[in-house]
Amino acid sequence: MLLCTVAAKAQWTRATLPPPYSTGYYLDVFFLPSNTAYGWACSIDGYVVRTTDGGQTWRGTQPGRPFLEYIQFLTPQIGYTSGPAGIYRSDDGGATWTDITPMDPNQEQSWGSYFLNQNEGVYLVGGCSTGLQAFYRTTDGGASWNVSYGNERESGLSDALLYKDGSGFAISSGVVWRTTDYGARWRKHSNTPRRVWHEELAIKNNTFLIPYSGSDCSGSGNNIGGMLWSTDQGFTWKEFNVAQNMFGTCLISEQEGWAVGDGPSAFYTSDGGQTWENRACGLRGDVDDVYFIGDTLGWIAGTGLYKYTPLKLAPGVAIDPPGPIIDICRGDSVLLTSTMGFSSYQWNDGVKGQARFATSEGKYIVTAYDTASCQQFTAEVEIRYYPSETPRILASATEVCKGDSVLLQYTGSVESFTWSTGDTSRTIYVKTSGSYTLTTTDEYGCINTTTPIVVTIHETPEPTITANRRTTICLDETVTLSAPPGYASYQWSTNETTQSITVNTEGTYRVTVVDQFGCVGISNEITVVVLDTRNKIEIQSVLPNNTFELPGVAVGQLSCRTLVIRNRSLTSELTIRDPMLVGNVFFSIPQSQLPLIIQPQTTGELVVCSSPIDTGYIADTLVLSDTCSPVLIPVSCNGSPIVFDGTSRCETPVQTIVIRAGVAHQLSAPYPLPASDKFQLTITPPLHATVQLVNSLGTRVATALREAHDDADTYMVDVSALPVGSYVAVVQTDTGERRSFHVVVAR
Repeated sequence: MLLCTVAAKAQWTRATLPPPYSTGYYLDVFFLPSNTAYGWACSIDGYVVRTTDGGQTWRGTQPGRPFLEYIQFLTPQIGYTSGPAGIYRSDDGGATWTDITPMDPNQEQSWGSYFLNQNEGVYLVGGCSTGLQAFYRTTDGGASWNVSYGNERESGLSDALLYKDGSGFAISSGVVWRTTDYGARWRKHSNTPRRVWHEELAIKNNTFLIPYSGSDCSGSGNNIGGMLWSTDQGFTWKEFNVAQNMFGTCLISEQEGWAVGDGPSAFYTSDGGQTWENRACGLRGDVDDVYFIGDTLGWIAGTGLYKYTPLKLAPGVAIDPPGPIIDICRGDSVLLTSTMGFSSYQWNDGVKGQARFATSEGKYIVTAYDTASCQQFTAEVEIRYYPSETPRILASATEVCKGDSVLLQYTGSVESFTWSTGDTSRTIYVKTSGSYTLTTTDEYGCINTTTPIVVTIHETPEPTITANRRTTICLDETVTLSAPPGYASYQWSTNETTQSITVNTEGTYRVTVVDQFGCVGISNEITVVVLDTRNKIEIQSVLPNNTFELPGVAVGQLSCRTLVIRNRSLTSELTIRDPMLVGNVFFSIPQSQLPLIIQPQTTGELVVCSSPIDTGYIADTLVLSDTCSPVLIPVSCNGSPIVFDGTSRCETPVQTIVIRAGVAHQLSAPYPLPASDKFQLTITPPLHATVQLVNSLGTRVATALREAHDDADTYMVDVSALPVGSYVAVVQTDTGERRSFHVVVAR
């Protein structure tokens, strides 16, 4: 609470107190500025201890009830102590005490006090419970009291300062108070940023420093606290949160100050509260108050009493090798060892320990902590690589074709080097795929290996020509020659540049290809022979859709048709001995008509037959041998169902059809004659689907319309325009399920 000065660093030594006072938790400590041999401290237990030899020895007493928070002496004999226990006066240096507590009608909690001289002072009571702050004032050493009140909700009074000119300040939870008449009357001066417990007020000129703790008027809550700093008498503030309940403060100057609290916490600032450093070396447990006189006398009260003592500095830390610069080869490492004897070591890159390996360039800084002096020391070295070159390989290429080679060259200045092939010349030629490196050893003994150069040797393309037919052809015929796909370019012996060429000229052909890597390959040779003749067969029959169509018949019946063939030769006859059907199942050629001999420039007839065993379309290919190349003629026929009518036992007309013929007829189920031109399909339960009607060739001929109902879906198909015959209703659901049903249209 008083102004103080202190050295830049602090170390704390615990005082020896006699029992039972050695177990007390002390809330305030005070030494007489005019004679620092005299000192006093009070505790939450109600103890008051005193020393007359500067803290070497202590004696104690207990004035009354527990919980004394503040103590102050004006002379070696006269002093006051106060707190929730009340306020007491001593006239014998603290050996005995008299209760001078005024009667408080509000029965609020009392706390601090401050005396301008041995008779004139103030005593602070209340505010958290009733919202009334009671400022008691005495001018006769506590024999009588006058009181004035403030009215700030949830704001408990704690500490005050008075000056010889009659001015003064007091602090309560979130509020700064001011007096100009020695404490007779008080008014609100300003607010703090936090409406929480402020236990102490330190002032230096216009600079205010107060601690804060907890989250409400009385400071409830743990690990909530910090310091507030103002340079304009409390109108604006800077805040520093330390996440600990803070209780005591002391200002050294307008730039230097202390704040203490739980933890233990003993924070020091030398830059006006911008930054704080916890200097709690030697403290044990939580602390509550800090007090200094001069540069050497400093005390902290809390879990015991602690005296500031001059530092005994430890020797500095050093690093071996000492540096300041250590040169190593790139990729090597060096063991850095710091001075022994410190409790902990921390390197600037996060490594912990006295010794560590350095593997890369940069500054290496070690921070060592000395437990005895609570001091930390640093040392640094710089790791630097020898100025060696990074070798590189120059390659003429990295991908070449088989038979070519790649030139690899080293152009650096190091004289000692070896290739991964074992060669030691500056240039090498490689003809095989692989990864190649160069390793150098420079004047410092540093070994460096290049980044690998990957060389790929691509195989020579070997294209093979294929023909779409025999390479022996007749006059007016062509053959298509093709090279494999995927090459970047093609060059035929005909100078054409496409993948395939079509030729009708006798000769030998080859192609040269270039692949994506630029590798060149030459194909095998293929010979085309042109005969001095032509095919004789000329088809005279009409072929709709280029197909020889046989008349459609009912399943199981025979259909035949005559194919008219002309011999276009001028001199030689055409003999057809072995016509062939590729499928040779549903179509046939009566053998009695063979061989078929057709004279030059005349026509002949070849009968082709079919017997469908299924309803629907059937097809095959007729192959006729000729002079140069076979003639291919597609043939087809259509099988139709056989319809039977009858009457049921119930005299209802019914109808059935033959849909397959073979070893036995396969009949469809009988169907009633439709009463209308509509076909209806009902699906139960309702199922969203599509229904289509297809004919025997699989061609869709109608699509059903859906009518949705609660218990079923009805699908209606208009069949009025469809010819009589067999159809299939195909039902497709959204889930992919597929069903089919035979449908007969009859009239």
